[in-house]
Amino acid sequence: AEIRRSVKQLVDETKAPKSADQLLATYSGREEELVSHLNNMKAKQSKGNEIRSLVEKTNAPKGADELMAAYAGREDELLSHLKKMEAKQDQKAEIVSLVAATSPGKSAEELLAAYAGREEELIKNLKKMQASQMRASQLDLKKESIRNLVDEIALPKSADVLLSTYEGREDELLNNLTKMKSTQELKSSQRASVRSLVDEMKPGKSAEELLATYEGREGELVRNLEKMKSKQELKSSKQASVRTLVDDTNPGKSAEELLALYDGREDELIKNLEKMKSKQERES
Repeated sequence: AEIRRSVKQLVDETKAPKSADQLLATYSGREEELVSHLNNMKAKQSKGNEIRSLVEKTNAPKGADELMAAYAGREDELLSHLKKMEAKQDQKAEIVSLVAATSPGKSAEELLAAYAGREEELIKNLKKMQASQMRASQLDLKKESIRNLVDEIALPKSADVLLSTYEGREDELLNNLTKMKSTQELKSSQRASVRSLVDEMKPGKSAEELLATYEGREGELVRNLEKMKSKQELKSSKQASVRTLVDDTNPGKSAEELLALYDGREDELIKNLEKMKSKQERES
């Protein structure tokens, strides 16, 4: 049963001129021989397909049928020749591409003639040239970024002076300038926040006076002003609650008088007024 399945599968794959049943009847008792013949046919067809594919890909001067006829029984030799031709064409295509990318001063054809039989060496040299050019291009981009950062930061030294000092260490210079720019941007943002907070709260000193006092500690100043703002907002909210409760309870003193008496103890005042309000509501 297993041999029958193998025969049917091989007949389908090889498109044998006779059916599986016909072949099995002819080879009755010699089924293994039949399987061997079919496997050989399959291998030959596979080589034929590979040859046709390589002939088409390499644009060989002769057709696949003509070559297979000339190399009948020597298909492996033909395949070897075609694969070498393919490899050589691939090398040439890679060299043409590298020459176009690197512009070495000679054409691809001139280099191929000069390096005939040493194409691998030529490819290696062109790749080295390409890598060197890419590094030079990356360095140019870094230098451009450094010049832009120097202009933005307004450093006392020129970009040329810094590039000369950091020659070979451009990455370090670029990193330092990027950090410096970030620090400047943060400081500028913090100073803007200080001015806005001072305008809102009127702390008694101008924004410029506070910034001079907290030079280099702008973040700390912002945090202090934000805390002050939060306290003011909370106090303002409590004062509003007091005024509402005074309107509701009429305790005998004005809200302003009570707020002056309970300055810093607004929570206590609110609690007392809420008790008074609750008592009044029960009595009514």
